[in-house]
Amino acid sequence: MPNTAPIPDIAIEDLVREGRVSRRLYTDPAIFQLEMQRIFSRAWLFVGHESQVRKPGDFFTARLAGRNVIVSRHTDGKIYGFHNRCTHRGAEVCQEKFGNRSSFECPYHAWTFGTNGDLLSLPLPRAYNDNFRSRKSEFGLEQVPRIGSYRGFIFASLRPDGVDLPTFLGADVRAAFDNFVDRAPDGEVELAGGKAVQRYHGNWKLHFENSIDFLHPSILHRNAIDAADHTFGHRDPEEAPLEVDLVRANGLTLGEWDRVGVKALERGHCWSGGFIQDTVDTDHEHITGAAAKKKPDTPAQKRYREALVRRHGEERTNEILGFKRHNTLVYPNLFVNSGVQRIRVLHPTAVDQTEQHSYVFRLKGAPEEMFRIAVCVVTQSNTPSSIVTTDDHEALERVQEALNSGDREWVEVSRGLGREKPAADGITAEGTNELLIRNQHKAWLGYMTGAL
Repeated sequence: MPNTAPIPDIAIEDLVREGRVSRRLYTDPAIFQLEMQRIFSRAWLFVGHESQVRKPGDFFTARLAGRNVIVSRHTDGKIYGFHNRCTHRGAEVCQEKFGNRSSFECPYHAWTFGTNGDLLSLPLPRAYNDNFRSRKSEFGLEQVPRIGSYRGFIFASLRPDGVDLPTFLGADVRAAFDNFVDRAPDGEVELAGGKAVQRYHGNWKLHFENSIDFLHPSILHRNAIDAADHTFGHRDPEEAPLEVDLVRANGLTLGEWDRVGVKALERGHCWSGGFIQDTVDTDHEHITGAAAKKKPDTPAQKRYREALVRRHGEERTNEILGFKRHNTLVYPNLFVNSGVQRIRVLHPTAVDQTEQHSYVFRLKGAPEEMFRIAVCVVTQSNTPSSIVTTDDHEALERVQEALNSGDREWVEVSRGLGREKPAADGITAEGTNELLIRNQHKAWLGYMTGAL
């Protein structure tokens, strides 16, 4: 049975120390509520993509820091965001996930709003007094304080002030989005194929930390790696399907994991180097063994490269395909994987409940086979059918449960402390260094104390 003795109150400033954090960051419901107010309600959060709202009247609904919002393109060409809550009696105005409308009519009392949120009409207007009629402009749907996009990726913030979106992202994160779009031969990507949703019984920070922890893959996923090796290890590596390659990529030695570089950035953002064989090209000089073996390009991959060369030239194409990152993390809840046309978003729903939403994009102008590969990667990596993600979620749920046991207060994150190296706009370290986790806790403290 878990120890239910109360944990003494600790000031926020004391919850994060050098190389360790209080377990209350993961277990205390009161801290979780503060996180939703001070982190998720202040940061810029991804809500969708401009390909979802190409034409006036196009809209979709999304989550923003636990709120239900509508994002729509108005007749003026601008993208608007507003809370999905009628200003009359508080009913949900739009119950559809996406579509095209000239207006939004509340299903409760038929108050009708424009695609910019303005109140257009309501039943029995004469029943309201003159004061109400003079205040009609005040009864539009409540606007999201800020909404913006970078290279077509739409973000919103419930904070009315603060840094703009490009500044929030920073140069290294913007480079990930640039590469995402530049990989499309026609210079445009579109959100396609729906989404995959996974839920696990654990704190949101556990998953964010797990994705940048390069010590665990060859340990936690050993059974999956062994199964892949047992099935295909005796065959020519070229015969192994992509799904097997994705599993076996976790089997690097600890020395090889250390050579996969990582970089900590401002505001908790970070990125880690690539280790999964690219769907088009490989250039893993730092990796040896089976994980580094390059398969010949398929006909579709050759056509894709040729299309990129026609658009960018050979040198620029090599730069685009040579952009080797596994994850670029946008604190507090976004994962960007440009090499496999995927993003993931974490939606915390309780201190011990989290949803992960995974999306795949189509590269306009690329052979359709490239989209099929991207769907395959998402299916293998971020759905319940993945034998790797299943390991991760099982481990995170066991961590969540175990953190309620015993009396010791602190969780250790000191691996590699003092071995970091300063770099332009950030700090770099070896792959198994827990620098990126400590960097996220630094951002957590900044948001929670109002410094960010």
